[in-house]
Amino acid sequence: MEPPLQLLRCPSCQGELLAEEAVLRCRGCGEEYPSRDGMWDLVPRASAGVKLLEREHYDRHADFYLRMHETWCRSPYYRHYHASFLNLLRRLPPGSLLLEAGCGLGHDGLELLRAGYRLVETDIALGQLAAARELHREAGFSSSSAHLLADAEHLPFAEGSFDGALMVAALHHLPEPLAALREMRRVIKRGGILVLGTEPNSWQNRTVYPLGKRVFALMECGRGREGSASDMVSEGDKLAEGFSGRQLRGLLREAGFAEVELLPAGYISAALFSLATEISSRRGRVLRLFPLERLSIPLDELLGRIPFIRGFPWNWNAVAR
Repeated sequence: MEPPLQLLRCPSCQGELLAEEAVLRCRGCGEEYPSRDGMWDLVPRASAGVKLLEREHYDRHADFYLRMHETWCRSPYYRHYHASFLNLLRRLPPGSLLLEAGCGLGHDGLELLRAGYRLVETDIALGQLAAARELHREAGFSSSSAHLLADAEHLPFAEGSFDGALMVAALHHLPEPLAALREMRRVIKRGGILVLGTEPNSWQNRTVYPLGKRVFALMECGRGREGSASDMVSEGDKLAEGFSGRQLRGLLREAGFAEVELLPAGYISAALFSLATEISSRRGRVLRLFPLERLSIPLDELLGRIPFIRGFPWNWNAVAR
């Protein structure tokens, strides 16, 4: 499915776009946007810095993330909490038009397509977006999904284009998360919903992660592999600290969402998943802690009901209107 031209706008000035041979040209500012690998590249020239480093990283390592996802999709933690945030979007009727910004490899979008939704996916990295398009094509959903390159802080869509929107583990990669949330609010219809999936909480970035990085660095130095694993960590992840519950709720409210619900997304199971992913990326072979994850999920659900502990999950799911 090609994204309908009437939904598209210039990401720089919100002017109307005209199709002219192999480019889209803005009627307002005259900017031209080419096609890359059969997908419109609507990333504005103003996008720079960390975002372009993210684009380069995920283009270069798309095959690595595809291999890692083969393990992730069997993880009890991953399956449970991804199902949880996808169920939040199922509050919308099948047939609704959804946006997924920062779609990565497209696996969450595939689940929405299977549930009967129509979908437009965007990402800043061509390698990831091409993999998502191929995944949907092979599953038989070419007619109900569209893919284009875009910057989440400058979405190339008209106001009120979508019934709902999704962003999974991507908001913390952005230098201006508030700008991205305002853009998501702008392109969602009145009464529509935004779902955020598995956004990292900030507390572990100030406690667990610094200690873990020192331990792993010492281990790698002893093996003569110092720095090898850091190549698989994007610049956005290196700089990101995640969001406390108060911060995330405040950002969503400041972006214009009146109703905000935050849901804990893993305590022990999420920590086990993160540990296994970290070790797997560093050792070059997959570590699975699935039995421990499975046993931890009921305990995680219980911990999420305790008032003080509720504020310290590993990740957040969120739904906002």
